[in-house]
Amino acid sequence: MDAALKGLKVVEVGNILAGPFVGTMLGDFGAEVIKVEPPKTGDLMRNMGRIKDFWYCVEGRNKKDITLNLKTAEGKDLLWKLIKDADILVQNFRPGVFDRLGFTWEKLQEVNPRLVYVVASGYGSTGPKAKLPGMDRIGLAAGGFLQVTGFPDMPPIKPGISTADFFCALFGVSGAMFAIYSRDVLGTGRGQKVDCCLTESMVRLQESIIAEYSYDGVIRERIGNAALVTVPSGHFLTKDNKYLVVTVSGDKLFKKCMELMGREDLITDPRCVNGGERTKNREFLNNMMAEWVKAHTIEECIKTFGDEVPNCKVYNAKDIVEDEHFKARNMIVDVPTDKFGVIKMQNAVPQMSGTPGKIQFAGKPLGYFNEEILGERYGLSKEKLAEYKEKGII
Repeated sequence: MDAALKGLKVVEVGNILAGPFVGTMLGDFGAEVIKVEPPKTGDLMRNMGRIKDFWYCVEGRNKKDITLNLKTAEGKDLLWKLIKDADILVQNFRPGVFDRLGFTWEKLQEVNPRLVYVVASGYGSTGPKAKLPGMDRIGLAAGGFLQVTGFPDMPPIKPGISTADFFCALFGVSGAMFAIYSRDVLGTGRGQKVDCCLTESMVRLQESIIAEYSYDGVIRERIGNAALVTVPSGHFLTKDNKYLVVTVSGDKLFKKCMELMGREDLITDPRCVNGGERTKNREFLNNMMAEWVKAHTIEECIKTFGDEVPNCKVYNAKDIVEDEHFKARNMIVDVPTDKFGVIKMQNAVPQMSGTPGKIQFAGKPLGYFNEEILGERYGLSKEKLAEYKEKGII
C-alpha cells in the first residue's frame, strides 16, 4: 500500500518541537521531509535530554537531515531551491527571524504560489504580543492550562512533557492538511499560511471554561486530581504504593462501583443519590475511595473493578513497553539507530487501515543527507560540497 502522503514534499526549518513535530507527523505518514539544520550545532533537540542525540532519534525519524547556514547567501539560495519544489514549509524560529533572513510570506508566495506555509510560535503572527518569545510553559500559562491544573493550595502544576508544543504541532498538521485539501481537492491551486501558536492551542482545549465565564462570571480554579462531573474520581495510592486511577460518572456506574466495593449503603445515602449531590460531596466520596484503595494492592483493585468501572494503574515507561494491549497493537516498535543500536519508540499514530504510518528510519546524524539532497538532487559536486563545508555554509 502507498503511504497516505506519498509524493508530498515538506521542508522543515526550526528547532526543538512545535515546528519539528509537524514534520515528524507528516513524515510518519509518507511525506518526504527535508529537515534544514544549522551546521555544527544542528537542532537544539540533539543536545537536550539525559542522553545526547537520543530524543532526536525519535522526533527526527523519517527526516532527511541537511545543513545550511542561512546567514550566508549560498545557504539562502539553496533553501530557496528547496522551497520552490516544496508543498509545505514548516518553521518555528523566534518571531521575525525568518522574515529578517528574507523569507517573508509575500516572497514565499511569489516564489511558490502553491506553498502551504506552517508557522508555529508562542502567540501567533499578529497582535501586540506577536514578537514575544514563547516556550511550552508560556503557552500553558497564557492558554489557561496552568490555572486549572494542580491543587488549590499549591502552585500550578506543569505536565511532565511539552504539552503545549505537541498540541500546537498537531493543530499545525491539521491546518496543513486543510490547506492541501483546499489547494488540491477544491482546486484553488494556491497555498496559504497556517498560523498556529502555543497559547491559542491551549485556549482551544479549555472545554467550556471560557463559555462558563462569559455566562455567569465564574472562573474555573484548580481542584487537584478530582473532577467536577465524575465523582468519585482521582489518583489513589494503593497498599503496595502504586497509584490507581478511578473515574465514576452517572448514577448507574456509581451504583455498580459501590456494589463492587461493598459500600451499598452509599447508593441511597442522601449525599450520593444523584450527580449534583455527589459533586457537592466530592471530598467525602474521594476520601472514601482513597481509604478503600489504600487497603488493597493494585492488582486487587484492578480485579475488583474489572471492566465494569473505568480504572487503570498509572503507567511508567516500563509498564507501557510491557503492556500486552500496546504489544497487540504494535504501539511500541524496535528501530535501528546509527549511534545507539536498536531502541524502542512509539509507532505512528493514528492507526490507519489503508495507509498506515511507518518509521522508515530513526533520526540521523547531522547533515546525513547533504550529499543526496544538495549533491545528487540539486547538483552540487563533491568538490563544491567540500568547499561549502569548509566555509561553514553546510
